[in-house]
Amino acid sequence: MSDSKKTAPSLYIRVDIPVKYINEFKEICSEVVIEPWEFGETEPQPTVDLSKFDILYTLGLHDNLSILKKAPKIKWVHSDSAGVEAMLNEDIKKSDVIITNVKGCSSVPIAEHTIAMLSSLARGVPTMIRNQINKNWVEIPVKDLENSTVGIIGYGDIGFEIAKRCKGLGMTVIGCRRNPAQRKGKYEPADLIMGMDQVDEVLSRSDFVVLALPFTKDTSYFLNEERINKMKKGSHLINVGRGNTIVDEDLIESLKNGHIAGAALDVFEVEPLPEDHPFWKLENVMVSPHNAYNSAKHLDRVMELFLKNLKLFSDGKPLKNVVEKGLGY
Repeated sequence: MSDSKKTAPSLYIRVDIPVKYINEFKEICSEVVIEPWEFGETEPQPTVDLSKFDILYTLGLHDNLSILKKAPKIKWVHSDSAGVEAMLNEDIKKSDVIITNVKGCSSVPIAEHTIAMLSSLARGVPTMIRNQINKNWVEIPVKDLENSTVGIIGYGDIGFEIAKRCKGLGMTVIGCRRNPAQRKGKYEPADLIMGMDQVDEVLSRSDFVVLALPFTKDTSYFLNEERINKMKKGSHLINVGRGNTIVDEDLIESLKNGHIAGAALDVFEVEPLPEDHPFWKLENVMVSPHNAYNSAKHLDRVMELFLKNLKLFSDGKPLKNVVEKGLGY
């Protein structure tokens, strides 16, 4: 967006947002209309004329933006999720519509969740809980986090926050990213940052592998049998990125034969995870219901970002968290 005089844009919202935030939006916008689309429900039809709206606030995980055919004036679409895969069809990629997301708003809680999973896998917590239920008093094999190596595949905002906490536990941290020369600032917690072309080496060196990858054509089914076999025998896997980055059948086989000692999985290709999925029953797997992002402060972080962008849009200034459509994040 180029600089221009201040405007009062109109906003159409497809997610449920508390009234106190809506009132703040109304202080900036000329009109705000809310017609929530509940996750898992059939897409509702708008009851208002969309041709007058400038901004669409929706959920990038399930809105393919076909609604924009009725909203030709939309200049900016904001996703209430970090994932925007459903949005990025060829028409949207070719259009001038700006896409933003909530990247960064969940980095801290996801990092804290990751540390909880790392510690649980290292200390045998899944076995401990089963033994408690069965009143079984048996010594449990454990692994030290101190001096172990964690490889963070997808070393972005989330990976950075994970790395900071892993260093506090005395771990060696290897970050792996598309652009290994990129730095967040003066402080860099990772001991080594490698390129995605070196990912096999990262896998072979890591006692713990954390997947924090975005959804792109390059990350789809990234962790397959070939890459799993490159992982250190007895290593552990944590996935807090996207569910479709793992070939489930290949991981299940590796968990059963003991090549991978255990896994903590927060995201899945099909959600909710089907009741008959093997992940539920494997004793060396911890399943969480796409909950790593969750935090008592999550909504406040998301609203603070959107309000900041709403003011920038009103002032004709560039927005924050703009998605690079070609990359997918």
